[in-house]
Amino acid sequence: MKKFLQLSLLTVLLLPTLPNLDGKKAIAQSAIDEDKLNTVNGMPWAGGGLPFSKLVNIQDTLVNSALGKVVIDAHGEDPLSSLIKSPFSGPRPGRFVIISLWGSKIEGCFAKIVVQTAPSNGQATLDEIAPTTIELGIDGQILQLTPTPNTKVRGFSGKYTYTEYENNQNVSYNNTWYMSDTLFAINADAANILRKAPAKEIRARLTFANGDTKVFPIGKGTVKHWQEAYGFNNTCTAPSQP
Repeated sequence: MKKFLQLSLLTVLLLPTLPNLDGKKAIAQSAIDEDKLNTVNGMPWAGGGLPFSKLVNIQDTLVNSALGKVVIDAHGEDPLSSLIKSPFSGPRPGRFVIISLWGSKIEGCFAKIVVQTAPSNGQATLDEIAPTTIELGIDGQILQLTPTPNTKVRGFSGKYTYTEYENNQNVSYNNTWYMSDTLFAINADAANILRKAPAKEIRARLTFANGDTKVFPIGKGTVKHWQEAYGFNNTCTAPSQP
């Protein structure tokens, strides 16, 4: 299997080490500029600065006109930190974060899954972190979503530094974290299922290109706001051109 940095779908981006940001804290705002949702150049670890688990209006950056609605969720794991678990504060060996964006815009509906991981050995392949499907357990049924046709999965990597307390002193180490960015297709039928989902935490499953899976929760606050997020454009189609 080819290494992550050798894959043709990968665009490498060296991201700076981030300050401590708690990705679970919502920003007090009701609107976000469309440009701030652009992930073509990657996303800071845990989506630092994004508003989580709240309904947000997407607005045109230049004229503040309404373009859509979105709700953003984050799930983090920190299996190697036995005393203090803080997966959102920054990359560290073993930490794993999933950020999901759900909503609709004038031109259609969308679901974006961003996977970020800091492997202990500093190595990952795109096959290991690029989801090929997402399954959502909603009201006793499973909704399966696949990537939007004709879109490429983007991959990124970044260097970071962390410290360990050893022999009565802090020792610094360098390592690498990785990210995949996948856009999933949402049609009117899928949007309708999401809009009608009961307002409670649900479980989701990502299946990756190498066959591995990851089951994770999507918070009640996010699910609750699907109704309005996909209600902005419930047909999931662009307006007819004259």
